[in-house]
Amino acid sequence: MIAILTDKPNVGKELARIVGAYRPENGFMSGSGYIVTWTLGNMLSLAMPKDYGSARLGEDDFPLVPERFRLMVKHVKTENGWIPDACAVKQLKVLERVLAKCDTIIAATDASRDGEMAFRYIYSYLRCTQPVKRLWITSLTDEAVRKGLDNLQPMRMYDGLFAAADCRNKADWTLGVNASYAICKATGLGNHSLGRVQTPVLATVCRRYRERERYGPADTWPVYVNIHKDGTLLRLRCADTIHDKEEAMRLHGECKIAGKASVRSVTSYTEETGPPLPYNLAELQKDANRRYGLTAGQVHDIAQSLYEKKLITYPRTSGRHIPGDVLATLPRIIGKVSAWKELGAYLRSVGVDAGNIDTDRLRLDDTGGGHHAILVTGTYPDGLDKGEMQVYSMVFGRMLEAFMPHCKVEHTRMEASCAGRKFVLDTSRILESGWQGISGHTHGIVPQGSVIIDLPPLTVGEELQVSACSVAQKKGLPPEPMTDAELVEFMDAHRLGTAATRTAIMQTLVDRKYVRHSGKYIIPTPKGLFVYETFKGMKIADAALTSDWEEHLEAVENGSLCPKKFLKMAASLTAEVTEDIFRRYRKGA
Repeated sequence: MIAILTDKPNVGKELARIVGAYRPENGFMSGSGYIVTWTLGNMLSLAMPKDYGSARLGEDDFPLVPERFRLMVKHVKTENGWIPDACAVKQLKVLERVLAKCDTIIAATDASRDGEMAFRYIYSYLRCTQPVKRLWITSLTDEAVRKGLDNLQPMRMYDGLFAAADCRNKADWTLGVNASYAICKATGLGNHSLGRVQTPVLATVCRRYRERERYGPADTWPVYVNIHKDGTLLRLRCADTIHDKEEAMRLHGECKIAGKASVRSVTSYTEETGPPLPYNLAELQKDANRRYGLTAGQVHDIAQSLYEKKLITYPRTSGRHIPGDVLATLPRIIGKVSAWKELGAYLRSVGVDAGNIDTDRLRLDDTGGGHHAILVTGTYPDGLDKGEMQVYSMVFGRMLEAFMPHCKVEHTRMEASCAGRKFVLDTSRILESGWQGISGHTHGIVPQGSVIIDLPPLTVGEELQVSACSVAQKKGLPPEPMTDAELVEFMDAHRLGTAATRTAIMQTLVDRKYVRHSGKYIIPTPKGLFVYETFKGMKIADAALTSDWEEHLEAVENGSLCPKKFLKMAASLTAEVTEDIFRRYRKGA
């Protein structure tokens, strides 16, 4: 008997259908010599200090670093305190019974660090001894699953992946648990959760909020003149920033009296922009937040749903490359899409010809490691809700853009003189739309403040009639609160978390009532601000503190850094953090 272990019931049932395990049981499917079962998310976690006999810690006991970490069933918080998760306990008993019946196990958990760790933790916790093969797939289409089952990999190929995941988990436990216990011990203010990633993220949300509170408005008074040339209205702005209303009104009157503007210069340059790389999860989350106001968590869940519906490839990826073997399949996939009545005409209208796709044009890194970029699979997207259709269209559109030529834009600045002051107008003109024609969006192509018009012919020294003058009051606006797009960008730039974990980190802050969503913004709660004031300025709040951890974890994964050395480094850093906490509060901070 062969057992297949997945990390989601719906994925397990799809695999069961493919291998012929049609008989439903309590927590698994069976048939055709297979038992297909599943986990219910993360059912195991590292034990807490009390489980090591360290419930009451004095200052000299920090940092607590177990000689050997223990696994325990995940706990949930109730009115009576923390208790084992009943669903996890029940399913673990199912796994123990099912796996004991089997001679071989196929690890079919998520093809990621976390998926590898989830399987190996369960294998260890249940004291399994059977031989294991790894199913490693990036798509849940029947074709991809069958190909994966025909090419099962030895587990040793993923030892480095597990080592990196295990190191990160233990290091995060070490730093997070010790910092949380230390801040509570030092302040006597009860249980506040700190962590390597969540604390710098909370700090940046709160810092922006405080900057907004402290903002002192500083209005400006831009002056405009309107001129016409060959039937085209040109609205020029005074190049100087004017803070005084009286000065602006004085210039306004002088321009009306002058009645003319003299062209001083017209300068142009042409810029070619290559197609953007296909999406990884972070870029998809940022764009979907800007375009549709979807939160990072919503995009994560929608992308996972599209993956499980076999519509897109593995979504929790940081990669934006397409390896050669996958690249070779894209013309066939786009050919399938071209046959769909709704999209075939559209593809032809924007210049995508499935029969003449030049894959050599793609500006992609074919040497990237890990999972490749998010792509559509060619499965027909039937019955999608609004959010799913939005995200699917973004992934599909970005994939198409990769096949398109460069976008060519001409940027022009016109400068003119009126009443002795310089006035300017910035314009942009799309010469060749190329890949930009797929979405029609000009974000990143046309500079902010530039107007998309065709300038009429202009000659230096030419005098043009001023048809109108105006003064506007431009309110000085405080910094906006953080958005999901900005927070994902912040985490990405500082290498905080991974594509697979960032959404959960942000959700943790919401669940702990440190932040909340207000429209498209992320706002700290009074509790979040209180915690921020408690740790503000400490090492634990510094995003740079562990920004190199991901680099070290990659070294663990590829075997160039010993896991013990990494964990020793994490323990040393934890000692610095806890000492920093106690030192500050000894001084009465």
